Amino acid sequence: MFRGIFIGIDRYQSPHATWLSCAKRDAVALHALFTDTLGGQAVILTDQAATRSEIEKHFKELATCSPDDVVVIFFSGHGSDTHEIVTHDADVDDLENTSIPLATLTEWFSCIPAKRLVCILDCCFSGGMGAKVLHAETKPKALRSTDGLIKELSGETRLVFTASLGTEEALENQQLGHGLLTYYLIQALQGAEEVRDAGKIDIYKLLSWVIKSVKDSASRYGHVQTPTMSGRIIGELTWPIFQAGALYKAAFPDRVKQQVTLDIQSLSAYGFPPALLAAWAGSIPSLNQLQTDAINEYGLLNDEHVVVSAPTSSGKTLVGELAALQGVINRRRAFFLLPLKALVNDKHKHFTNTYAPFGLKVIRATGDHSDDIPALMRGQYDICLMTYEKFSALALGTPHILEQVGTVVVDEVQMIADETRGVNLEFLLTLLLMRRKQGAVPQLIALSAVIGDTNGFERWLGARLLRKDERPVPLNEGVLKADGSFRYLNASLEEKITPSYIQPQYYKGTSQDWVIPLVQKLVAEGKQVIVFRDTRGKARSCALYLARELGLPPVQSALDSLPIGDLSKSSNSLRDALAGGVAFHISDLDPEERKIIEESFREKNTQLRVIAATTTLAMGINTPADAVVIAGLEHPGNKPYSIAEYKNIVGRAGRLGYAKALRVCQRRNIIWNRSYSTRRTLRLESLCDGQIRKSAFSFSCRRNRYSITDSSGARCLSSIRETRYDQW
Repeated sequence: MFRGIFIGIDRYQSPHATWLSCAKRDAVALHALFTDTLGGQAVILTDQAATRSEIEKHFKELATCSPDDVVVIFFSGHGSDTHEIVTHDADVDDLENTSIPLATLTEWFSCIPAKRLVCILDCCFSGGMGAKVLHAETKPKALRSTDGLIKELSGETRLVFTASLGTEEALENQQLGHGLLTYYLIQALQGAEEVRDAGKIDIYKLLSWVIKSVKDSASRYGHVQTPTMSGRIIGELTWPIFQAGALYKAAFPDRVKQQVTLDIQSLSAYGFPPALLAAWAGSIPSLNQLQTDAINEYGLLNDEHVVVSAPTSSGKTLVGELAALQGVINRRRAFFLLPLKALVNDKHKHFTNTYAPFGLKVIRATGDHSDDIPALMRGQYDICLMTYEKFSALALGTPHILEQVGTVVVDEVQMIADETRGVNLEFLLTLLLMRRKQGAVPQLIALSAVIGDTNGFERWLGARLLRKDERPVPLNEGVLKADGSFRYLNASLEEKITPSYIQPQYYKGTSQDWVIPLVQKLVAEGKQVIVFRDTRGKARSCALYLARELGLPPVQSALDSLPIGDLSKSSNSLRDALAGGVAFHISDLDPEERKIIEESFREKNTQLRVIAATTTLAMGINTPADAVVIAGLEHPGNKPYSIAEYKNIVGRAGRLGYAKALRVCQRRNIIWNRSYSTRRTLRLESLCDGQIRKSAFSFSCRRNRYSITDSSGARCLSSIRETRYDQW
């Protein structure tokens, strides 16, 4: 049976006691949750009712409980720097007799026969103004430490959980409406993803998560608060996931979580207008599990900070859009931050087409002449899309823009690992965290396409991590071997080999001997293909030789749309490639030319079947393909691609929302490291569960005879060693 006493005191009888704001709400919330979920017998004592005599009376009643009962004692209010729990009627000049010393509390606990007793103290015993502590200036301080007394309070059958160390403050946060300890305790009891285990809550896992969350939250506001746990309970103590029942709903009607289903119309509970829901329903059949979990389990639409790590085409962008639009509905503006101008322009077009008909004003700022800076400075917008660099410059020069917004969505945050762009991303995130300490606290949503260990990235941001590993469209990822066979991992991570997948040509003695027959096969199967090369020159050359060899019809619509005038060498080469049904996408082309290629590749029933590109095309630009070929896994200078780059590249294959996306898309790697001899080195890299499997192989060419050997000289692929790479 469950038994409990819940005490919360905001208002004190003594004129010398500082009033609190959230202690009563703390007790009411936890009493309601425990009673709604566990039933039993629990009393609540708040403000005037929480006198020493009344509290002592209910402790004496607990002395009659059964050893098999579960007892919870909760207190939120002032502690004293002389080690007392301060009751409503406490006399500051006589705290020892009018409040509850910890030593007395220990005696009362010893009279309770329950073998499972949990005591939660959301108060502190030191600190300055604003802390939940009452100073007894006229009384000598006790020599014994608070932490020592807390340990005595605990024991073999008692678990004591305190809001802070004996030398630290315990804080309440009026924005959250609770003390920090109580707030995160409520989140955990209601089934935070991090504490659930087989549909139940393990008390030790719960308390560990609360400790971490409180420490992180306090540090964001420039404070140090370290909850402590002492004692232990013999045997297992688990609780069901707590439900907000009649008591909780009556006390906090505005906090009752609206559960969203896969049906898009269920978003109407959060105020999304029917016309907008109808527009979404016209482009996607339903929400997916990632999106509903973000709302139901991670508080996406309740201003919670969230880091979303999931594969490409899993619906991350809509997660960010939902958070931004929820704020816009409530007259709060939103920023979308992206690493590249091309991404900003792509998203600006999409957002304008989708949301402008509903009266939303979407602007952008990238450093170009077309920027909407005056509207941004005046706050005349609903959503503003910016590059990382432009946001950092504006936030430093005109910091008031951060006071305008309620939501900041940072896309492609895996870029923090990039040696060039990563520093800008880290700077802007640090800037947001610094402004958070100054009172500017917009909701932060970080979206990452990379799966793997975040190394505490979400804790640094003060956010919760929502991770999904499943791709909506499975990928086969593998290597095309020298003999034309295809060695790959399927969606179940099972290693497979398809012999004679292609017949190499053996004409050039270069990667063309494999790329040409491979792309011919994929195009013949009706697939759209992107071939990634490591340099602009190789991408342009690849497009030109594929245009000559594939014999595809010209992409006339793209040719007719290209700008005319003084054409560059690359512009002329692009026209030659398009005449053979192929295009290339590199930075030598002007923005209008790249835009035409992207749009043509996305068109339904397009004649553009193949694009050769550098890795910049993989940075979230919406160019979905059925197959991705990577010819080279190193940047110039023999620098390997990072996991983030690899995931972005393969993520171009099998994206949802397009005709070919439901096929199982295949990726083939042909990787060459040139040397000064007639021998070349083939490096195999494939990603599996956050690990890089790497092995070096020799490839020799003598009179059109080819063989493949591993580093030991054996004519086989074996002895693959594994190396873990940190992503952050």
